[in-house]
Amino acid sequence: MATSQELNIEILTPRIGAMIHNLDLSQPLTKDQKHALEEALYKYHVLFFRNQNLTSKQQSDVARLFGDPHVHPVFSHTAECPEVSVLEFGVDVDPDKKPDSDIWHTDVTWSKNPPIIGMLYAKIIPKQGGGDTLWANTVEIYKQELSNEMKEFLGKLTAEHSFAYTFQPLIKPNSAAMAQFMKAKEANPPVTHPVIREHPHTKEKCLYVNRTYTTKINELNEQESNLLLQYLFSLINKKPEFTCRWKWNENDVCLWDERTTQHYATADYWPQHRRMHRCVIMERKDKS
Repeated sequence: MATSQELNIEILTPRIGAMIHNLDLSQPLTKDQKHALEEALYKYHVLFFRNQNLTSKQQSDVARLFGDPHVHPVFSHTAECPEVSVLEFGVDVDPDKKPDSDIWHTDVTWSKNPPIIGMLYAKIIPKQGGGDTLWANTVEIYKQELSNEMKEFLGKLTAEHSFAYTFQPLIKPNSAAMAQFMKAKEANPPVTHPVIREHPHTKEKCLYVNRTYTTKINELNEQESNLLLQYLFSLINKKPEFTCRWKWNENDVCLWDERTTQHYATADYWPQHRRMHRCVIMERKDKS
């Protein structure tokens, strides 16, 4: 069976991020290649691939190798594949819709079955720069930034994650989008996850709360919860040593471990045009 050592890997930073050279994702991956990529993902947390050329169907096929692609209840998507969300901003696209991912977050933690892997494909990149994405390693943050006493305390806690918390303020009242949102809200009530999550493969522990979707610590009162969450959120971008930053070229692809990272998409490119195609990959329901 192939290992990550058999991939052409360029390490980007000591703690997070690697580039995979000479691998064409438009071609079917073998079981050995898929296993090697998973091993590399567990080790480096974020993997980048230059010069890819994927249709939406091919991007979905790559995602499906690792799990079940998620269909987002409110995001727009490509015509061919509802599981390939379109993240597109620019004054010529919609002058009233500005970038909204310039906040540290993990995708879709409001799901009972939260994502295992994220995938972005860069379709249109701002001509005059901007629009980089940053990732933070929440395993290292857990290891390095928390005392043993705090780790023990947090290990006993759970947190609520809410779909409505983030999306409701973005929807115009009495619009068609609001009707779609209300249906999605009913189908996705708040869920509970541990504050400290253990990776199922590496057994490493990581911090699993994020500013976008985490609303409260269940075991604490409101004031205690708010204070603790603000402290934990502040750790994500406390040290650049725990992060990597990627300057996109068109046709770049990124795979990242959604369990051990948070990411932040810079909004400095507005009003320029930026279009990304995203797949969020859930653990496969049928593991056979």
